[in-house]
Amino acid sequence: MVFVLALGCARGQDLKAAQACTRLGDDASRLACYDAALGHNAPLGAAKPPTTGQAAQQSDVPKTEAAAKFGDDGRLHPHPKADLPKNLTAQVQHVAPLPTGLYRLTLDNGQVWSTTQADSSLAFKANDMVTISRLLLGGYEISLAGHNTSVSATRMK
Repeated sequence: MVFVLALGCARGQDLKAAQACTRLGDDASRLACYDAALGHNAPLGAAKPPTTGQAAQQSDVPKTEAAAKFGDDGRLHPHPKADLPKNLTAQVQHVAPLPTGLYRLTLDNGQVWSTTQADSSLAFKANDMVTISRLLLGGYEISLAGHNTSVSATRMK
């Protein structure tokens, strides 16, 4: 029983040391820190778990964040837009038919949307009420209010 309690205390200290490693900005240093904290074979000269004073001096964190965002235009790590509604209902002011069954719709709120998918069951007309919904993985779809059929759309203005 005493052995189990001692082992639990030792693991608690390891966990605290490992938590300190999360403050390291450099991947290699952080990995070496975890190895040292959890008793794995770490290479010579590897970083030790930082003390509170060392953690406050880390300046690599902003550099690492910038490096992580490099090349990501928001598709890989989308930022939640909690203030945006999931859908919008508006009245169509003007309809411009486009080739291959597509439409350009000017709404009463000033937005201009183009359908990017055709469906013969949807024929948009001026004064129609439409609902534009934001899709889970990005993009939008538009439907006539009260209808289940929708098509893909992009905002032009």
